Amino acid sequence: MSVGKLTRYGLPFSNVVAAGTATNNIMVGRTLENFQLKLGGTALTKAMITLFRMKANGKTIIEGTGTEIDKLNAYRGTGTTNVKFLDIFFADYSLNNELDRQVGSLDTNVGIANLTTEVTIAGATAPVLTPILSESGSQKSRQGEFLPFAGLLSKVLRYPYNIANGGKLPVTVPFGPQNGAIIKRLHIVSNSNVVTGVTVKQDSLVVHESVKDENEFMQTRHGRVPQANMYTVDFVVDGDIKKALDTRDARSLEWLIDFSGADSGNILVEYIDSLGNL
Repeated sequence: MSVGKLTRYGLPFSNVVAAGTATNNIMVGRTLENFQLKLGGTALTKAMITLFRMKANGKTIIEGTGTEIDKLNAYRGTGTTNVKFLDIFFADYSLNNELDRQVGSLDTNVGIANLTTEVTIAGATAPVLTPILSESGSQKSRQGEFLPFAGLLSKVLRYPYNIANGGKLPVTVPFGPQNGAIIKRLHIVSNSNVVTGVTVKQDSLVVHESVKDENEFMQTRHGRVPQANMYTVDFVVDGDIKKALDTRDARSLEWLIDFSGADSGNILVEYIDSLGNL
């Protein structure tokens, strides 16, 4: 490419209706740093996006409601209060340097034959969806070799939970049946705001333990923005990607979550992973 980054409109969505699922295809061949939805029409809000899903080779790599994805962006401190735009980040612009930020950018030259999105809409009026892509070149060095993180991509996968009573309760979060994954952040998006603390153990070793006020103080100190009804465990809170939780040699991974009462919601996990693992 003659420029370092392209910003361009994607292929148009089809079936953009008041209640239904709009779809589009993304042309492969470059590194996708950010996929942005511009919301338009008579009435279309992020809350009306009841599910966003992106698939690579038919495999889900990003999943969440418009509200959930907006909360993740706002937590990083890179989110926007502009009601017209919803970003789906692969590059993480909240991290320290260009290398850290680009780990997880989706290089569609590495094993990606097709890339599609699905946007499920409910309650809109004459909605309009415009896809805007931020892309860079292939993750190759000047010598033509792929950089160490090429072939890894950012994923946001979602796991529902339903807790009948309070207490310190185990929640299972997949970390890879084949060779493990790298976990940047885990977000517990609660319907009742009763999550008071989290303990994480890898192979019985405690790698994180906190209660809500301690956890959020650490995050705000590093420029993050804790969100209402969301408890975030952030292994890269200081912006250093090397401190992410690497489970590739883990035998077990335990998440013990403190609930002060009954609750339900979704756990969203930000992974750095190969396409075929999770």
